Amino acid sequence: MVMKIKRKPPIGAINLASTGDVAFLLLIFFIVSTAFAEDFGLPLLLPAKDSAVQAVRVKQSNVMTLKVHADNHITLDKKPIEINAIKSNIERSLQANPKLVVVLETHPDADYGKMVACLDELKLAEARRVSLKTSKV
Repeated sequence: MVMKIKRKPPIGAINLASTGDVAFLLLIFFIVSTAFAEDFGLPLLLPAKDSAVQAVRVKQSNVMTLKVHADNHITLDKKPIEINAIKSNIERSLQANPKLVVVLETHPDADYGKMVACLDELKLAEARRVSLKTSKV
């Protein structure tokens, strides 16, 4: 007579039958409960794509150039200026000339934060005619 020996399962064995289900539920939980970060950019009003934009000639007397140089110093019409003085200078110029167009010219090597700070100062000065330009030199 042949005697069958029953083998006992090893102690500590884990039933892996529902592991895929649990992983799938965890994946769904984390996808649903994750808060995605929103990218905030510069709120600018640009012309519509379909609008027929014609080139407009502006008198040089109506143009003021605010330039951020490669070494991050700022000039207003070729005169050095500090960021906190931009608002008052632009406000005075706008009172004297309501048709004033401010050109914000930034060198590609300049600090992005300086350009944004200048743009913020122009917004605080309520300059509505602003042109953004990248300088080559």
